Amino acid sequence: LDRSSAASDVYKRQMLVRQSADYTQVGVLEDGVLVEHYIDRKQQTTMVGNVYLGRVQNVLPSMEAAFVDIGKGRNGVLYAGEVNWEAAGLPKGEQKRIEAALQPGQAVLVQVTKDPIGHKGARLTAQVSLPGRYLVYVPGNTTTGISRKLPDTERARLKKILKDVVPAEAGVIVRTAAEGASEAEPVSYTH
Repeated sequence: LDRSSAASDVYKRQMLVRQSADYTQVGVLEDGVLVEHYIDRKQQTTMVGNVYLGRVQNVLPSMEAAFVDIGKGRNGVLYAGEVNWEAAGLPKGEQKRIEAALQPGQAVLVQVTKDPIGHKGARLTAQVSLPGRYLVYVPGNTTTGISRKLPDTERARLKKILKDVVPAEAGVIVRTAAEGASEAEPVSYTH
């Protein structure tokens, strides 16, 4: 695969996969240098990072939490601090109270931040983010940020690209790895 950059360099990219009975390893090499490494263990089943369209079962103002059915047996818990207030559409100046943002029966997009343990359900957030190699995509949030580790000229170039490609109803956080990446660079999801 070719990778274009500001200097028009061409990289040789390889993906190596090794499987055993217990795990799968994936490595990505660019010009013989390991740039990405992933391990997936068969016994390691986690829900962390998974995104669900859940349904609010009940809201407990005293706990500042809502219990959300995500279809996994036990309800997950969504605390007030994890509510996406921007997506909730509360009028300006109104107090951020969970009962004002969520109602029983309401559909809500959530992401698991902590696996269920014992009798407790999964911990949830409504501030969904999808991490990739070059950026973190944040649907439902209009904030955009670029790594401060990048030089000002690169930050300006990336900001110009973002204006053209990021939807108005979403935000992104650009990672340091995006330095030199072109607008046409393939996007890969990392978990």
